[in-house]
Amino acid sequence: MRGSSMQSSNTAKSGSSQEPGRESQPPQSMQTAQHETSAALPEPHHVELWRRLCIALLEDIRREQYETWFRPTAVRSLDQNRLSIAVQNGFSRDWLQEYYLETVVNTVEKVLGRRLEVEFVVDPECAAAGERETPAPSAETEAPSPPEAAPSKAPPALLPSSDVTLNPRYRFDGFVVGPCNRFAYAACQGVAEKPSQAYNPLFVHGSVGLGKTHLLQSLCYHLLQHTPETRILYLSCETFVNHFIGALENGSIDRFRSKYRDVDMLVVDDIHLLANKERTQEEFFHTFNSLHTRGKQLVLSSDCPPLEIPTLHARLVSRFKWGLVTELDPPCYETRLAILRRKSREQGHEIPDDVARFLADRIDTNIRELEGAVTKLLGFCVLSQKKITLESVRQCLRELFTVRKGLPSIEDIMKIVADRFGVKQAELQSRRRTQAIAYPRQIGMYLARQITRMSLEEIGGHFGGRDHSTVLYGVQKIARLTKQDARTLTHVTELSLELRAHDPESP
Repeated sequence: MRGSSMQSSNTAKSGSSQEPGRESQPPQSMQTAQHETSAALPEPHHVELWRRLCIALLEDIRREQYETWFRPTAVRSLDQNRLSIAVQNGFSRDWLQEYYLETVVNTVEKVLGRRLEVEFVVDPECAAAGERETPAPSAETEAPSPPEAAPSKAPPALLPSSDVTLNPRYRFDGFVVGPCNRFAYAACQGVAEKPSQAYNPLFVHGSVGLGKTHLLQSLCYHLLQHTPETRILYLSCETFVNHFIGALENGSIDRFRSKYRDVDMLVVDDIHLLANKERTQEEFFHTFNSLHTRGKQLVLSSDCPPLEIPTLHARLVSRFKWGLVTELDPPCYETRLAILRRKSREQGHEIPDDVARFLADRIDTNIRELEGAVTKLLGFCVLSQKKITLESVRQCLRELFTVRKGLPSIEDIMKIVADRFGVKQAELQSRRRTQAIAYPRQIGMYLARQITRMSLEEIGGHFGGRDHSTVLYGVQKIARLTKQDARTLTHVTELSLELRAHDPESP
């Protein structure tokens, strides 16, 4: 329904009609919105206007739709004829324009009393400022949203009839959205709504326990709900590897290829497990090509981005980056709080604020640990007939009350590595490339990548301003040597233990 509200008014003014057989074009305002514009911060009265519009929007859309698509937006400008809304990126602009334009136009008319043209403009700075300054509509002010409201173009829900095995808890409406995962969530929703179009393949990466499997299964479930005839094959990379080996051993490779290539969508979790599997990579390359050239959707997840999967063929790295690569970051404090509260409510309990804040502060690594802590705590309180209090947490989750050792800093790593190899820290940062310096420098880079949360660029900055590719080469070289060279494995193991035992707070 792209631009339908504005097109009808424009047509009425001009007295012309749509040319038969030609796809309708968005109005001029929408066409100009396709390009990035200079940043403009939202004015105070714009913040209040957008708050009112958002409250009204919640009468027509679900809360999770609002959080995903409208929370990170802002009013950029307003005149007598046009409302300009700033969004974070082109993906959001296209999605809002395609699925929510008419809803927004109608809401604006209801709030302002007049019908305006609406455009979505890529302006990340303005959108971010608007997200910070526009308060989320509270439970007291927001109207109750309909339980199954959907964008105007969404097809009717149908029960899935596929034999794909999915966890019933993994649905989009059960995924807590925050700044750490909003873009990945939106990308998966986009593919679920319009597979094989904009993002093929979709590659989602992030550390363990951040929600990759939840998103992939939500995508599959949503698609099967709306188009149950879709042939989806969802599996782990380990299953793909095992099936391939089995097919080679029993001579059923043709049947294997038919199974994996005669589908509408192939979803593979943990694709990084292709590392160091030469023949399986070759087979997956041809499977990928067969599906992609026929317009079939591929969705992949990994613990790391394509370029960092060890020994992955360059042609696979290239193909994995053809579509959209999106990352899941560790949840921020507010998102951790929301996850804790949602998890406790799912189990029929309300967790007190002081307990929720304590857990959110102490468990900052991943979602899986958060959910595990809540389940353990609630189980303990039910079985022991205790109230959910900090004292209950102390009894049930003692490890959270121990003095936490901070992560070793990169300075700690450089000092310990320099001491071990008898070199100066300044030499690790120098441009010298002798083996006596390059080898410990690469070990330092490898340890920094394994132990800290720093990016390759950040690590390179500490090691004499080296670029991303140099650090990646060093990390991959040491990773390879730990499998081939006993001396390197010993160095890495002993240094890792020493660093993980290191307490920066101790004298």
